[in-house]
Amino acid sequence: MNRLLLVALVACSVERRPPSLLVRQGERTEPIHRAVILPSECTTQTCKGLDAIATSELAFRGIDVVDLDRIAGLERTRTEVDITTTGSRDHGDVHTASSRRVEVHGPLLSDVDVWTLRDQLAALGVDGVVRVRTAAVEASPARVIVLVRVTRARDASLVWSSVCELETSALWLPARAADQGLRCALKGAFP
Repeated sequence: MNRLLLVALVACSVERRPPSLLVRQGERTEPIHRAVILPSECTTQTCKGLDAIATSELAFRGIDVVDLDRIAGLERTRTEVDITTTGSRDHGDVHTASSRRVEVHGPLLSDVDVWTLRDQLAALGVDGVVRVRTAAVEASPARVIVLVRVTRARDASLVWSSVCELETSALWLPARAADQGLRCALKGAFP
């Protein structure tokens, strides 16, 4: 019975401290009307969900979010690399050489610099680039840190950035922690 009560108390635990929020504004210039969200680095459903939350929040705030599929296939090229290794043995004249072919699928769109895509973004009327990054801090108590950064497409200057550090419950799944952290960071950006 005591164990059940302890589990119930842990499940109902609240944050020990409020979220830490840091918002930084760039230079005051014209507002962003049309943006593209660079995909998160991971391929899990959690990252895709975070991108979707950021997209819906920006759309709610009146920012038109351009679908990345409308950008030409520049970032979807493949690179083939030949790797050759040569070795020798200390006691003799035996030399070995091996060659293998490595095919790299990428880079991801987030690996391509904005300068490379600047002309394509301008043709689509995109004036902002949004990046969402998350990190889980495995400490006691566990925390999640989420960064949302918006830059201008034409010169990569900062429009605004928001970082939220949120203490999480031991019972939260990583997806929930990242979701709550992103909502906190977006709340700081759009009070």
